[in-house]
Amino acid sequence: MMVCFLIALAALSATHAATQDKDLRTKEQRLYEIQLREAQWQVDNAQLDMETRLSDYEENKDLFDQRIRTLDELNRFRLAYQKAKLAYDQAVIALEETQLSFLRQATHITILEAKKYRTPQGYRNVEIAIQNDSNLDQARLLNPDKSADQVRALLEVQNVAVTIERTDNLIVGDPYEQLIPSLKLKERVILTFRLLADLDDITVVMTTRDGPRDEFPIVLRKESLSDLPTIHSVQFSQEGDLNSRVRYDLILERLAEDEKTFRLAVVNLPREIDVAFLDPATNASLTQLKFSEDVTRQQLELELQIPEKLSRHFVDQTVEFYVFVTEQEGFEQIGQLNRQYGDEPVPLEAITATKGHKERFELIPRGKGALETIPANRYQAVKIAEDVAVRVDLLNTGTLEVEGVHLNIRPPMGWRYETTPDTLAGIRPGEKASITLALYPPAGLGVSEYDVRVEAVGWVGNEKVEAQEKDITIRVEARARIVRNALVIGGVIALVIGVAVVSIRASRR
Repeated sequence: MMVCFLIALAALSATHAATQDKDLRTKEQRLYEIQLREAQWQVDNAQLDMETRLSDYEENKDLFDQRIRTLDELNRFRLAYQKAKLAYDQAVIALEETQLSFLRQATHITILEAKKYRTPQGYRNVEIAIQNDSNLDQARLLNPDKSADQVRALLEVQNVAVTIERTDNLIVGDPYEQLIPSLKLKERVILTFRLLADLDDITVVMTTRDGPRDEFPIVLRKESLSDLPTIHSVQFSQEGDLNSRVRYDLILERLAEDEKTFRLAVVNLPREIDVAFLDPATNASLTQLKFSEDVTRQQLELELQIPEKLSRHFVDQTVEFYVFVTEQEGFEQIGQLNRQYGDEPVPLEAITATKGHKERFELIPRGKGALETIPANRYQAVKIAEDVAVRVDLLNTGTLEVEGVHLNIRPPMGWRYETTPDTLAGIRPGEKASITLALYPPAGLGVSEYDVRVEAVGWVGNEKVEAQEKDITIRVEARARIVRNALVIGGVIALVIGVAVVSIRASRR
């Protein structure tokens, strides 16, 4: 053993002397060698001491067998040998730990690239490229007795767990963790996570079975699978009454590092409906958008003005239309399609072939029926026992035809009524129709004023339409005495005739 130690020491001394002439190693490499030499010296020193103690123990054991040494003396030499052997084992372990520590320092995993992009399905993905960039030269220096292939095997990293987190250590990737079973020297692996929150910077965390937790704060590079921005809307399907405005939220995003301008357009929306793209902050109307490295996401509102007199075949029907964000070429294609098909919808095949990113939207224009009751005379005077006839006009003030229109009458107690006609088949928007209301007072009715409440009712599909109630006041007056009135009238006539006769006679004289 002593001979082996001397040979190893001579070899190290020769190596050290040869490198003194021209040492091109770094400070770290020199430090590694010094610490390894020190650890090796501790091993050699412990080995020398152990071998010396073993020799003493064996020599005294022979003396014990010859009854020259006592058992206590022999036990002291054996104990000294065991302590020396333990110190040697500890020195060997320390040397191995030093070698593994330096080997771990030589092991390095590099994040080559980290980028985020949006998939065609609308998900935000993060793609991370990882490579084993361990220092082979440093590892070979630490293991001069091993071949290059053996050192490469030592630098292979096992069971690398990778997660992506926010700055507050909250995991934001799906899956939450990905495991790389083995990563050989210079081997590259690409991991893809679905980003659960819209972030521009994340922390990549890598851990190994026996290694520390390594954290890498990273600003994600933005990349787009397409040069065009994407469009998304939460409120892609809405209803709106005629003569009203409907707004859709629009989220446009382009993950790229160059600056570019794009145009907005709508396909397959009825021409009667006015369209405007609005900036929600300023309410300004836009037709173009600019994206750059700093401006990658913009929020807009699509406002549709539904006219009161929208074509009837669009009312209460689902109107499908598309919003495009495109370049000038695609914008010109959309203009040609609109001119080619006019009022007819553009086929889906032509829409799909148009250059640009599109999003499908739905609009259901809702009409409404509304009635107004207009009595021709809201105050009428009649004599006792006389019947009452009132014309009631019914006006459709809504945007849909109201069918089955009739009057609900609440007459005074004891009064009878009838309407002519009883029911109107339908009243179109803006048109007027009349119903005659006949009222019959009961016998023995006294002089007074009586209110009749009138309400128009109709139907739009299964929806009931009711007009505001109107009151008609009927004043019942007493009849004058006919005989007295006739005598008075006769007396007046006789008086007039007498005066006329007297005047004629007087003129003849």
